[in-house]
Amino acid sequence: PLVRTENESATATAGTSHVVNLPSGIVAGDLILVLMNVGSTAATINALTGWTELLDEGVASGLYIAYRLADGTEGATITLTSSASTRDATITLRIANAQDPAVQAPQIGTTATGTSVSPDPPNVTPTGGAKDYLAVALFGDAGEEADDDTWANTPPANYLPSPPFQKTCGTVGTNLGGLIAAAYRSFNASAEDPGTFNQDVSLAWRAQTIIVHPLPAAAVVIPDVVMAPLR
Repeated sequence: PLVRTENESATATAGTSHVVNLPSGIVAGDLILVLMNVGSTAATINALTGWTELLDEGVASGLYIAYRLADGTEGATITLTSSASTRDATITLRIANAQDPAVQAPQIGTTATGTSVSPDPPNVTPTGGAKDYLAVALFGDAGEEADDDTWANTPPANYLPSPPFQKTCGTVGTNLGGLIAAAYRSFNASAEDPGTFNQDVSLAWRAQTIIVHPLPAAAVVIPDVVMAPLR
């Protein structure tokens, strides 16, 4: 699996409607991941037709993860609805050469938590033994930072990009929530335990690891040009 493009969005003023920007260039067969951190108000995200939830924590500054196997009709945005008025910060990824989730869905670990400058995503042992997996490590914070791409300094070792993808609500305050960062790597092993991120302020964090399974080798599409992830 290969991350082809990335996009970001945020709801800076608390509400129940959350417009999420999807990555560019989506084609049928791509796997689309939505990675969200809700604000300081505990809220769940309502189900959206065509999308499957991997995680919906329903706590203050909780994580939400959903995926969809693209059919090429996705458009530029989706709108998610929360159970309570809250903010969000969201990263979306377009992944090529991922296994059809109906055959094998992405897998996650047990959410790791802590308060530090070093969010530490959990270990995941995916089904199927060693394969050419894609790992996506992410964390969300319960504080607030300006949306200037300078607060999440480095990803775990061997993860890209550096600095990691990152998004905030962009409203400076105290415990507004709505901060998220993510990075990825390819690996071939029977388990993956990412190292730590680094951020510039010690905050309460919640971290996760997503493992994306590969297509069978005969089905892999090799692009003419490997695209760098879009910020």
